[in-house]
Amino acid sequence: MGNLENHSHSRRRLSFALLVGLISLLPAPAARADFKAFAHVYPYFTQPKGGKEVEIWTSLETGDLSHFSATTLIQMNAEIEYGITDHWDVSFYSIFQQPPAGDFRLTALAVETRYRFAERGQWPVDTEVYLEVERPTDFNQPWEGEGKLILQKGLRPFFAQLNLIGEFKLTSGTQFGYLLAADGGFGFQVTPGFRVGVEYLAGLQKVDMLSTAQASFYLGPSLAWATPSLWMVLTPAFKVAGTSPDPDRGDAMRFRFILGIPLD
Repeated sequence: MGNLENHSHSRRRLSFALLVGLISLLPAPAARADFKAFAHVYPYFTQPKGGKEVEIWTSLETGDLSHFSATTLIQMNAEIEYGITDHWDVSFYSIFQQPPAGDFRLTALAVETRYRFAERGQWPVDTEVYLEVERPTDFNQPWEGEGKLILQKGLRPFFAQLNLIGEFKLTSGTQFGYLLAADGGFGFQVTPGFRVGVEYLAGLQKVDMLSTAQASFYLGPSLAWATPSLWMVLTPAFKVAGTSPDPDRGDAMRFRFILGIPLD
């Protein structure tokens, strides 16, 4: 039995190595230098002035991998980004969700803006700020606000990214809740159009004033690939420790796939 398991593990490792090798050979002679390397962690980047991009996010957030169909929430984001200046952009997006055994519907609308302070490499650590306001379509729920400090450091072909995050329900009383997180990733640029890495999600969340704050930690591999006309990234992040009290944050696994289509 042990030999069969070892053989199975060896085959999986070989298959993964072959997949990485094949993807790295795909043609991307003029791949965009600004595509995301991680599916959850934001990079140091803003759209150039007048630049436009469409992004489609697909997430599967599963409460129990042994009962996948009964505990998986599906979320899709449709986003359009626009560069106001070379250092400042704005994005508008719609959030759709389908809970287990529920209907697929629009659940929120949001606007976000990002500002970076310098060109990449001019500061010891590249620094960018991010602000977002979200309006749930359930008007009984409060508005939500989010701020991020986006940090990045590169030493080619290696790079590291860190997001310091605060999310808050913009209300008082029992509905008030928050998420404090420090999400990050470590990556390697295989070719100009192919990146691999490891992404982690570390957060402390309190859904409302009647609940207890709970910490969670997720970890998973990330694969990103780009050509001049599109880019894509995927990360399956698995729970390592703690728990998430919010059903739309997942618990056992958070899978995300993003497809980006530049329009400029």
